[in-house]
Amino acid sequence: MITLRQLFGSLPSLEALRELSPRDRNVLPTTEWHSVTGALTIMVAALLLLVACGSAGEQSELPAVQPTTLTPSLEVAATPFSSATPPNTAEVSPSTLSPTITIISSMSPPPSSAPSEPRSSQDGRPLIARVNGQPIYLDVYQKQVEQTEKALVEQGIMAQGEVGEAQRVQLRANVLQGLIDQALIEQAAAEMGVTVTDEELEQSLQSVVGQNVASLEQWLRMNNMTEEELRAMQRAQLLASKVIAVVSATVPTVAEQVHARHIFTVDQAKGQALLERLKKGENFAALAQQESEDASTAANGGDLGWFPRDVALMPPAVVETAFALSVGEISDLVQSEAGYHIIKVEAREDNRPLAPEMLLYAQQSAFQAWLAERRAHAVIEHYQSR
Repeated sequence: MITLRQLFGSLPSLEALRELSPRDRNVLPTTEWHSVTGALTIMVAALLLLVACGSAGEQSELPAVQPTTLTPSLEVAATPFSSATPPNTAEVSPSTLSPTITIISSMSPPPSSAPSEPRSSQDGRPLIARVNGQPIYLDVYQKQVEQTEKALVEQGIMAQGEVGEAQRVQLRANVLQGLIDQALIEQAAAEMGVTVTDEELEQSLQSVVGQNVASLEQWLRMNNMTEEELRAMQRAQLLASKVIAVVSATVPTVAEQVHARHIFTVDQAKGQALLERLKKGENFAALAQQESEDASTAANGGDLGWFPRDVALMPPAVVETAFALSVGEISDLVQSEAGYHIIKVEAREDNRPLAPEMLLYAQQSAFQAWLAERRAHAVIEHYQSR
């Protein structure tokens, strides 16, 4: 299996992104902006859309859990679809074999009844929630909370005191939301006629687990998981992947896009002076190389590359202005949270193919909207845990 670290090792680390100042995040340039956007959208898509599985025949390993907040609207949470990937190595280290986790959107809670006393299913098994009548069992929820918290503690991410308690509250809420989303996806799959065959499950497990049975058994023991639970989790992942494919199949692969440049400065007076120089006929790219304070794009004449209206990370004011300009037109001074921009549009196309990372971002957005719609129309009952 190819790990996320192998897939994205050449892109900026998420820890590095977290260290960026608000200004730096708002002036990410062509080369870095595209790679950062790719890292975020591909990683979020790969994790959120549950497709971070390796190809058959490749080496399988369990990546260390490295949860992080990608953007203010994304939070770390365990979900039942995570790819629990046992290692093929004989040596098993607790530091590298934590339960895998994925990322779900932090959205407003779906409509539901007020929390009530614990309920039980017909067989007496306690419930934590129901989704359109489908039970979510308390013991499944508690086990996922325990596994995810253990992973965060082992990685040194869980804080102490009041901050740590707040993290635990959010963790529990996110685990429950992940289980609710799983139920919604399963119900949608039934409506769509989407299924996972036994042959597909066996093939998937073979590609993930490989032949090292002893290593698998050791990993299952360490993570308090049975083989049946692993199989159920893998089946849920395959089912979700198929539903996602159906939902994202209608996402357009082309979009209106512009190719733009910008000159950036934190000083309004300087920005106005640069604008006056441009009005007198100075070359935009040359002036950007000399004067732009966005060091990463300055060397390329302020080149921001091609981008659609729905684009991550770029300041909305820059995007809106770029799409309002004609080809060859230069904007007035535009203010963003980072500072001041002067924008020039070099070209535009009504139906330009989306770059791979942009397409993944569009597919992720479509799936998020679809899932939010399912939540909005679901009857979700929450029960208090003991």
